[in-house]
Amino acid sequence: MNDQPGISEETKIRVREKAAELGYVVFHHARVLRTQKTSTVGIIVPDIRNPFFLDFLYGVERILFPREYKILLSMSDENVEKEKQYLRWLVEHGIDGILVSPSFDKNGKGNLRFLMKIRALGIPVVLYDRVYEEKSRGFDSVTIDNFGAVFDIMKYLSLKGHRDVGMILANGKIYTMRKRYEGYLEGCRSLKINCKDVMDLSDIFDHQEFKRVCSYLSNEKMSAVIATSHFVTKEVYKCVKFLGWKIPEDISVVGFDDIDENELFDPPVTVIKQPVSLIGKAAATLLLERIDKSNSPPQSVVFKAELVKRKSVKDISK
Repeated sequence: MNDQPGISEETKIRVREKAAELGYVVFHHARVLRTQKTSTVGIIVPDIRNPFFLDFLYGVERILFPREYKILLSMSDENVEKEKQYLRWLVEHGIDGILVSPSFDKNGKGNLRFLMKIRALGIPVVLYDRVYEEKSRGFDSVTIDNFGAVFDIMKYLSLKGHRDVGMILANGKIYTMRKRYEGYLEGCRSLKINCKDVMDLSDIFDHQEFKRVCSYLSNEKMSAVIATSHFVTKEVYKCVKFLGWKIPEDISVVGFDDIDENELFDPPVTVIKQPVSLIGKAAATLLLERIDKSNSPPQSVVFKAELVKRKSVKDISK
């Protein structure tokens, strides 16, 4: 039943058929006592409503299921204390490893020290989508080149003649947004693009977002805007309609995350496409390697994103 070597495939098949006939079920707790493993992985996502994390989970499941690993899923809500509590519960449950996309408070602080304590207990931790800058060197991590992704957007907008480009950050406290902002600043500097005051939605309540985004678009006098998440892209499209404008005639838009809904936008939106499922597969693979007691140095996997060009950017270079 445990697929041990030294037993013929014919015998294994006969035993499994008889077990199925008798309704035999493996007693999980007995196996845990014997192997010291629960075959369970804890995953913490910041927001389960975000399509990015759904695609990430799909990639993770593709790797974990064939290895008969179960998933305990938690949502931090971008709350550092809530994330810490979930980390405690996962450790108490006896999980074999943790995948976490770290949350940060208003001062940019997170649960790095607590994660280091967990790792010291022998529980592998892999960071995905976000890291703790240079302090994450002791952890395996999987991210995309966020700086390069936004710089590619800036180069594309520059080629299309845009010299006044704005940016709306979904949450300026987190690693991905900081790197995207750095790519924006470098694009402004090296491509001679006029930087605008960047809008950060971090501390804006849900009911305020629409009004503030509309105000930003109408007051900053820009020809193009970069929306740093799918949620922000939707807010921009809604505000453009509210203002009586048209995309790309009145303002060009470039977003993040290529989901099916982007094709239904009017016009279809130009976006940065992240290899999200691949990120999930890579993170799960790194975690399993650690669970299997790999002694290799920590790995930092960085994927390249792709700019998918559609009809939301106007060519004003002529």
